[in-house]
Amino acid sequence: MDPSEYAPTTSQFQNGRYPIFRKIWRYRELLRSLVIRDLKVKYQRSFLGLIWTFLNPLLTVAVLIAVFSHIIRIQIEEYWAFLISGFFAWHFIQMTLSHATTIFANHASLSRSVYFPREILILSTAVSKLVEFLIEIIIVLIVLLVFYYQWIPSSLSLLPVLIMIQLVMVTGLMFSVAVISVLFHDVQHALPIVITSFFYLTPVFYPARMIPESVRPFSFLNPFSGLLELYHQVLYEGGWPSIQLFGSVTVYAAAICLLGYWLFKRYEGICVEIA
Repeated sequence: MDPSEYAPTTSQFQNGRYPIFRKIWRYRELLRSLVIRDLKVKYQRSFLGLIWTFLNPLLTVAVLIAVFSHIIRIQIEEYWAFLISGFFAWHFIQMTLSHATTIFANHASLSRSVYFPREILILSTAVSKLVEFLIEIIIVLIVLLVFYYQWIPSSLSLLPVLIMIQLVMVTGLMFSVAVISVLFHDVQHALPIVITSFFYLTPVFYPARMIPESVRPFSFLNPFSGLLELYHQVLYEGGWPSIQLFGSVTVYAAAICLLGYWLFKRYEGICVEIA
């Protein structure tokens, strides 16, 4: 697909009559094509195809359940249900941020050849990973409904909102990571260490109540802690989260997205040139 087919006039941008959402809508076919391409490229020549979307994190979950149920023994009822309630949300965060480091480099030739909103590159990666996450979370819901719940919690109706908050937060972080990775190549080497550190600092495989009360408020400065706590409350506990926690995570996600987008627009041109 040639993005130039959808290119608006320069004057429309200069006069501010073409806001970002209208630009993205105008290039929606390009966005769709990039999402489909990402999914096809990832699973081409693969016998199991999209099954790997669930199989890889499932194997990790199996190891974590074995370790923390039978060796370290975290005292929590139906630990497997607790773990899968939040782990796949974390896996989505990990995968999107990891791919953000190479977005400009992977699309360098396209970016230099013709104009299109560079936000499309970030959004296409986020949406392709979202498709994979939705497959995972549907399977998680089925497993929980069959083997864990004795009823259908009304709190599950909040799940689409949680997914949207998660997408907003991660997209904002992707904007920042994509830019910083081009400006400083060390990010590609440092990010795996940072993600691993956040995995242990975020209540993914342990409940937030295990964090000492003296440091618990500081732990929620971690943008992922509140989000994972929401997933555990909604999916594992089957209850409605507190308005305070829900509101703070929502505000956190919006602030991260706005800050990341501001950074992206500030250095977008430089990144296209040097990627």
